[in-house]
Amino acid sequence: MSRFLPVMIILACITNYVSAAEMLPPINPDEAKVIQQIIAIEGYQAEVTPVHGWARDGMKRSLTDIGIDTKGLKTWQIEVKKDPRPHRGGFFACAYDDDGHVLALSGNGPWLCNESLRALKAMPELRSIRWDHNGFVGNHPEVDLYDGTGFDALAESKLQDIKIGLGFNDKGMEQVAKIKGLRYFSVAHSRTTAEGIKFFEKHPNLESLSVGEMANGRVAEAALASIAKLPKLTRIGFHEAVVSYDNGLKFLAPLKGKLKELDLSMSLVSEADLEKVKGDHLDVKVTTLPAPEIVKRHRFIAQNLAKSAPLELASELKAALAANESQP
Repeated sequence: MSRFLPVMIILACITNYVSAAEMLPPINPDEAKVIQQIIAIEGYQAEVTPVHGWARDGMKRSLTDIGIDTKGLKTWQIEVKKDPRPHRGGFFACAYDDDGHVLALSGNGPWLCNESLRALKAMPELRSIRWDHNGFVGNHPEVDLYDGTGFDALAESKLQDIKIGLGFNDKGMEQVAKIKGLRYFSVAHSRTTAEGIKFFEKHPNLESLSVGEMANGRVAEAALASIAKLPKLTRIGFHEAVVSYDNGLKFLAPLKGKLKELDLSMSLVSEADLEKVKGDHLDVKVTTLPAPEIVKRHRFIAQNLAKSAPLELASELKAALAANESQP
């Protein structure tokens, strides 16, 4: 017996890592191999952990929204807690049916690089991907590996719901827009610009589009003109931006009689302009947030908004920022 074997056994007990076989959920073998491949690509030492309640509920809710019966749905999760590399780790969860087919994925952190996205083609019943902080930002050497171009392999998939961000950019937007069955799409805190939104202008089935880019100006209010060209759109989320009627909201006129919800939370818009858009869309539900709540939710975004907004919109937000600074 090797003199190192007892030490390896002790270390395995201490770290609580599980074997490769235990690392895989009890799903279709081909789909289990995909998860194993993703773990290997990222070089993670993962642990099987209880599924986060909010992640489980979120997967079930997203499937329910697209008409999938979630009764009897099973969930499974792995988590990386001590990866020594900066900005690595997070969790990977999936929901699967009695036949062992994965229907939904949920996670946080760099897991779905383009190679991994293409591997998801082997999950034929996949309907929903909701993933936060996928990849890296800035000039990180690996950022483009997570730009979303891997969605090119899923154009003919059954995906109907996607939420993604961070490394994702306009190249990814172009590929996601080719998924004709897509009904719900949300992109936030990514590298997406207004040019990327143009790829969706004629999407035949998209019902809900949400974008939030940290008030950095890459997706300004003029992008609402592209969003308004979506023929089946009933819900818009336009977050983290300065919005006015004359330069943005008026472009939603083609959606009169169709638009049901306009979520402007984390954005700045005047009461007068809100009344104008409500007048255009009599049945629309409009959601906004007061300045103190914007500061509470994300101080950095609030600061960006305060810098770029006209004085009459920025004053209340600046007061809320100052009040927040004065708190012990």
